[in-house]
Amino acid sequence: MSAADAEGATQACAVPRVLVVDDERDMLEILQDFFESEGYAVMVADSGERAIELCKHGTFDVAITDMRMPGIDGLHTLIGLRQLDPRLPVIVVTGYASDDTEQRCRNAGAFECIQKPVDLDDLLRLVGAAVQARN
Repeated sequence: MSAADAEGATQACAVPRVLVVDDERDMLEILQDFFESEGYAVMVADSGERAIELCKHGTFDVAITDMRMPGIDGLHTLIGLRQLDPRLPVIVVTGYASDDTEQRCRNAGAFECIQKPVDLDDLLRLVGAAVQARN
């Protein structure tokens, strides 16, 4: 097996890494526990600023960000993450969706924009699709 084949095999077997961004500690814990129980490696950030900092120092297969947060909101978090990693699928979750909000997220490169309350099984399928799209 060549070095390139070995690297490809390692990447294929690697546990997908999910970055979850939300200012609500309860939501971070719920999503972290859920995705870890589904076999994902999860990092959490309680702000858009923290998420961008984590992305500067590591790679992720998908990011999930809340829209409304103090400081950098979900749209600007999306923009910052995609500037660091243009191939990173970012799912934006909002309780205040409007056509304008969804369009701005899509224009900024969001993989998907979904409304709260979030169905975890639907989010799991969406994350799986995002990971596949990245790879």
